[in-house]
Amino acid sequence: AHVVEGGGGRLHSLVELKSGSLPSLPLALAGVVVSSGELQAARAGGGVFDLRLVNTSVQQNEVRYGLPTEGGLAPGVERSLLSWIGDQTVPSGEVFSRVLEPLGGGPSAQLRLSYSDGELMVWRAPKLGDHFFVFVRGEEETWPAMEETRRRQASSATQSAVGSAFALGMLNPFFSRAAGARKS
Repeated sequence: AHVVEGGGGRLHSLVELKSGSLPSLPLALAGVVVSSGELQAARAGGGVFDLRLVNTSVQQNEVRYGLPTEGGLAPGVERSLLSWIGDQTVPSGEVFSRVLEPLGGGPSAQLRLSYSDGELMVWRAPKLGDHFFVFVRGEEETWPAMEETRRRQASSATQSAVGSAFALGMLNPFFSRAAGARKS
């Protein structure tokens, strides 16, 4: 889902993730990754905007598990074990800048608004082969992670060194690919 706020100047992307950790162990992690960015009209004009990544957090963290019983596994969910993660924000825009700018990238992307009405918005990314993104207006109550993000960021969200290290780990495939491209 995507949420546009601040008179169109702030864009949030919400992605629900579920991940198992170890084979044969009935344990999984789940949460909603919320990435926030700033949207500004580009100097080029013509419906072109620059979207700059600012920060990322993970909300609604859960540990899902199965306990052995006579009839198989009894499912369980623990929400409090990882709830502290929601208070952490990763300055992902800064992380991407430091890592990707030397490789020719960065924390921002250029988008061209192709269509917009009260229910539908279509963006194209000119520098990415004119790839398009279609956003459909949804009901905010279907994504409680957005309200949780607002509440936590307004009160006690802190930047997380652990979260930043995790973001760098997520970039590892990009580093490997870029390093391979530079050698040839």
